[in-house]
Amino acid sequence: MRQTMRITPPLHTFCPPVCRLQDAAWNYAHNGWRILPLYSLNSDGTCACGQLQCPQPGQHPYLVDDVQQATNDALMLQHWWKQDEQANIGIATGDGLVVIEIDPLRGGFLEHFRQLYAIPETAISQTERGSWQLYFIYNRTLTLCTTKNKLGPGIDTYGEGNYVVAPPSLYIHGRVNWINTATPARLPAVLLPFLLSSHLYGPAWSTRQQRPSPAARELARLLLQRSIIPEQEAN
Repeated sequence: MRQTMRITPPLHTFCPPVCRLQDAAWNYAHNGWRILPLYSLNSDGTCACGQLQCPQPGQHPYLVDDVQQATNDALMLQHWWKQDEQANIGIATGDGLVVIEIDPLRGGFLEHFRQLYAIPETAISQTERGSWQLYFIYNRTLTLCTTKNKLGPGIDTYGEGNYVVAPPSLYIHGRVNWINTATPARLPAVLLPFLLSSHLYGPAWSTRQQRPSPAARELARLLLQRSIIPEQEAN
């Protein structure tokens, strides 16, 4: 019997250059992403959460169960943004969506990353601070981890149980904008072994030739050979 695997459908990130946060949130939810509201910024740059020394101004959820309450339900989104029209947008990662962040202030280089791992064109957002966030889809039957500096200096990944701040949110480092609104590409198979577990492999970039190990490449090859068919065709 052929094994059925759920495939994340292509998602579109189009958002007008100037749009309300609620409209952007609805657009992401309409395309399948799970959304959660984040605290907005006050006019003086402090976080609306009320903490005098908030460590993440404009970046953290105001929901009790944070990521666990993320949803694409339009009525719930309307309720949340009715409470605060300026609430920033969080997109939950995992369940078929992984985001790779490259921070130049910590040594990350977008072009080097693209060349090293043969990264295809994909949706990319950027903060005014300069960090890039690359969006990728992957098979939902896999569980990809959140990692830090594992794919290179200044390169973090957001996987299961995490979230990213999405355009056009405004937080302490400035506004987040789309710089490429392409449909999110499928995550290159060569990266899968390093994200499947935070303990199975060391940093992908620490080898002498700056390439994943033979074992990692073999695992990626085997994953690609697994039968992948839409659920409706398997019945």
